[in-house]
Amino acid sequence: MSIQLSGAQQEIMREIWAAGRPLTCEELRQRLARGQEWKTTTVLTFLSRLTEKGMLTVTKRGRTNLYAARISEAEYRGEESAHFLEQMYGGSVKRMVAALCESGRMDPGELEELRGWLEERRQRGEG
Repeated sequence: MSIQLSGAQQEIMREIWAAGRPLTCEELRQRLARGQEWKTTTVLTFLSRLTEKGMLTVTKRGRTNLYAARISEAEYRGEESAHFLEQMYGGSVKRMVAALCESGRMDPGELEELRGWLEERRQRGEG
C-alpha cells in the first residue's frame, strides 16, 4: 500500500503528527500560517482529500470537525520507503546502498555507521 501525498498534503500531515492530538481546521490553518497564508477553503479541501485517502479520521464535536491521523508518521514513512525501494531498486536494499555509494552521496563515515547499525541489529536477531 502506497499513499501518494502532494507536498502540501505532507505539510498538513506533519502538522497533525506534530500536534499529537486531533486538530480543527482553524487550529491547523494557524499552525500552517507560520510558513505562508492558507485559506480555510484550501485547508478544508486538503483535509477532505486526506480523509478520502485514509490518512485522517474526522470526528464531529458540536459544529466543529476534529481531524486526527489514522496512521502514524513512522507507519507512513515505512510504507513510502518500502514503495520507493520496490519501485527504484526492485526491493533490494543492497542495490540502493550501492547506488548511494557509487554516486558519492554516502561518505565513509556514514557507511561505517550503517555497518555498525546493521551489525547491532543482527546481534539482536532483528535482521
